[in-house]
Amino acid sequence: MKNYTSRFHFFLFSFCCFVFFGFFSISVAFADNYQKIAPGDTVTLGEFVFEDDFSPSTTDCTIGITDSSNVEQQSPTTMLERSDGWHYFDFETDPNDPSGIWRSVMICGTAGGGDLVKVDKSFIVDSSFQSGYTVTLSDFEGTTVNTAYKAKLQVLNHATIPTDADADPTVVITDSAGTVQVSNGVMTNDPNSNGTYSYSYTIVSGVGGAWETVVSVVIDGQTIKKHDYWNLSSSPADVDISDITDKIIPAITASVRIDNKGTSYSDFYYVYCIVSSESNLCGGNDDVASKSATVFINAGGFTNLSLTLDDVPAAGTYWFKVKARALAETNWAAATEQFTAESGVVTPPVTPTPSPGGGGGGPASMVTVPTIPVGSCNGADFNGDSKVNSVDFSILLAFWQKSPPFKNPCVDINKDNKVNSVDFSILLYQWKK
Repeated sequence: MKNYTSRFHFFLFSFCCFVFFGFFSISVAFADNYQKIAPGDTVTLGEFVFEDDFSPSTTDCTIGITDSSNVEQQSPTTMLERSDGWHYFDFETDPNDPSGIWRSVMICGTAGGGDLVKVDKSFIVDSSFQSGYTVTLSDFEGTTVNTAYKAKLQVLNHATIPTDADADPTVVITDSAGTVQVSNGVMTNDPNSNGTYSYSYTIVSGVGGAWETVVSVVIDGQTIKKHDYWNLSSSPADVDISDITDKIIPAITASVRIDNKGTSYSDFYYVYCIVSSESNLCGGNDDVASKSATVFINAGGFTNLSLTLDDVPAAGTYWFKVKARALAETNWAAATEQFTAESGVVTPPVTPTPSPGGGGGGPASMVTVPTIPVGSCNGADFNGDSKVNSVDFSILLAFWQKSPPFKNPCVDINKDNKVNSVDFSILLYQWKK
């Protein structure tokens, strides 16, 4: 290090400007400018130190600290330094340390080298000082009866260091009807992490809706309260799709069970739909088909439903979805089942051989073809049993591409004097309706 009369330039962290120091230089501060911390906080003491050419100084600096009771708390020790000339020392006080001015002197250089500099780095410990503590309470969205509500709280000091509170925080829990369910719960301190507390409360029964948790924590004698609003489902649902019992388009039917897993009876609102993508949710405008309804279920009971959606236009891969919730609840239970919808016809119908006179012979001899009076036809219900099924399909085949008049005039559904693919398409559309 060059032997200049004025060796160091200090940029005083708590003052306004560069100061040039001579042979034995002492920097004097005023109590009004001292840093103030609360007992248990960590204080950072430091200065930027430069050579005469304003390059960062690498000369060691030391610091010693004596508390307000004149007890040495830190014997002179070498400070840490950065490449930009910042020399610093972090000192952690104890929550039981005395209040008052703690004397601290930062020393750089030596008298023998002609460059000794001393800087007053004293600070104030004040038990009444509230230094920017941060208290964070977890956000618990919701739970159900017979399960646990859980909360976690963390206390950080101004340096974001986890710090224990004065005592374990207390908990008050109020239900959606305004009744206090927990009046004086106590959180548990995590033994492996300072300033971290947890609480668990199992709800055996209760009123569904929005509940409130208030946690009170005392830090340096001051009480801080944190609130958490969460939802209790007192009649939670469970949904299961056991089977797709009818996969023939256009009507698809699923066997569904809805359970009331709660401790109180309720009407349950349920929505069911068929979608062409697994990620698609029920209730949008892009459902292939959807419906909704309500059903009453006793506490701990269930209901079995046969749910049919009859607007599936074509064969292919689909997803049948069901979701349900109690009317007073906000949480849904849901189930999804993938299936392949079928057209009901594996191969196109074989064209029967026409017989003389039309309306007879061929496959008709294997099917009992009822005589339906003209004007009493009901779509593809050719036999008048109020169903459109395989019997009507067989009757259609009996007159396939034959010439009129037909013994059963209803087979010519569109009245074009033909029994062909047009009538077959109409029959498929009305299948099982």
